[in-house]
Amino acid sequence: GSKGSFFFFFFFFFVQGFLMSESFFDLFVGTYSLSLPWAPGGHGVGVHPLRVSCDTAETETRQAPAPLYCASYQIIDATRRVLYSTSETLTTDPEFGIVSAYRIQADGSLELLNTKSTHGHGCCYLSFGLGNQYLFSANYCTGQIIVFRLEADGRIGDETDFHSLPFVNRSQDANVNTDRQCDWSHAHCVLLDPANRFAFVADLAMDMVYVFAFDQ
Repeated sequence: GSKGSFFFFFFFFFVQGFLMSESFFDLFVGTYSLSLPWAPGGHGVGVHPLRVSCDTAETETRQAPAPLYCASYQIIDATRRVLYSTSETLTTDPEFGIVSAYRIQADGSLELLNTKSTHGHGCCYLSFGLGNQYLFSANYCTGQIIVFRLEADGRIGDETDFHSLPFVNRSQDANVNTDRQCDWSHAHCVLLDPANRFAFVADLAMDMVYVFAFDQ
C-alpha cells in the first residue's frame, strides 16, 4: 500500500525516525494490536521508542512503548519535538478511531499531550498542512477525512473540517475487488499540494483521487 510499512516479529508497523547524531538513529515504531490479513499475529501495545546504530545497524529499545491501540501510522512535526499517531480501529470496534499527540522527551520517551476522535474507523494516514498549523487524517474503513488545527505546543486543537467521501456500490462491476469496493469509501491518503491550496484524497473503493480546495 501507500503507507511506509513492513513486517517485523509479526508486527506491521510504520517507522518514523530522525538522525540524532552521527552514530545513531532514533526510531518510533507503531504496531498493530490484533491479527489482521495484512498483519498476521499482530499483538503490539503501542508506539515503541528505539535507537539504531548507523555503524552496525543494531537496534535497541530506548524506553517503554507509549500504549495505543493499533498505532499503525506516525508522523513527526518539523520541530522534531511532537509525534502524532493514528489508532486504526475497525468497524467492529465499539469506539471510533483517534489521533494522538505525544511530546518527544530528551530520553526518547513519549509524553501524551492529548487525543481527538476521528468520528470513524480505520484511521490510517496523517499529514500536515501549512507547516505545522493543521493535521489531516484519513479514515480508511468508513471513508472520511478530518482536519484539525494544531496548537502552538503541538496539541491537537479543534476540528476545522470533516468530509465523508461519496460511495457507489460497485458489486456489479466486472472487475470489482470485493474486499474494498462493495461496502464503503476507503480514504487511504490525504496530502496537500506544495502551495497549500488543494487537498488530494485517494479512495481505494472508487479508485479515484478527490481534490478539495483548502480554505486557509
